[in-house]
Amino acid sequence: MSTVASVLEAPEPAASPAAQFSPLGRAAAAGTLVLGAALQLASFLTIPSHDETEERLRWIAANPGQADAAKLFDILAMPFLLGTVLVYVLLSRRRSPRLAYAGGILLGCGMVGLSMLQGYETLEFGLATDGSFDLAALADAVDDISSPPAIAMLLLFLPGVFFGLLTMSVALWRSRAVPRGAVLLIPAFLVIDILLQQGVAGHAIALVGAVWIASAVLLTPSEEP
Repeated sequence: MSTVASVLEAPEPAASPAAQFSPLGRAAAAGTLVLGAALQLASFLTIPSHDETEERLRWIAANPGQADAAKLFDILAMPFLLGTVLVYVLLSRRRSPRLAYAGGILLGCGMVGLSMLQGYETLEFGLATDGSFDLAALADAVDDISSPPAIAMLLLFLPGVFFGLLTMSVALWRSRAVPRGAVLLIPAFLVIDILLQQGVAGHAIALVGAVWIASAVLLTPSEEP
């Protein structure tokens, strides 16, 4: 029973750094976690998954309004995802400062790469809906990631997000400030979204984890003055 409790509940909620947050700070931290994950899930729910780039571009050209909405959700998520990195560091740095800061740096690099990727895809969406470009040729250009800037963008994004989230998961687990069940959902998200390429399922798991951690932040007992 104690093992189940350690997974479902924060082992030491009173020791959480969130105990020192003001009510506004707690609300901001919780909202940041939830909105970042929710907006990403909304994007994946708005645009269907396609195996081929050309197929995706043809869908975008045929559904410009829906495609723009999906990309708008992606763009709006970025400030909250960057804020999520900060919230994770604040929650975990007390007991695992080195892991927290290392994870924060790696994950911050991943968010920089993701921001670049969002800009790249925003241009891609615009070109696809312009009507002046051959979509097959455009798909070939989009898939060409051989240039140094494109390689740098992917190297910031994929390793930064993958290893940053893994490192941060260990730091959050050791922090004893958040439910360990929620922490386990972070590597589950990595496996399902990045390795298995199941975007909707992966981001649904990420949202559940974000809501779980956010609730722990909101329910942490205030530290006595």
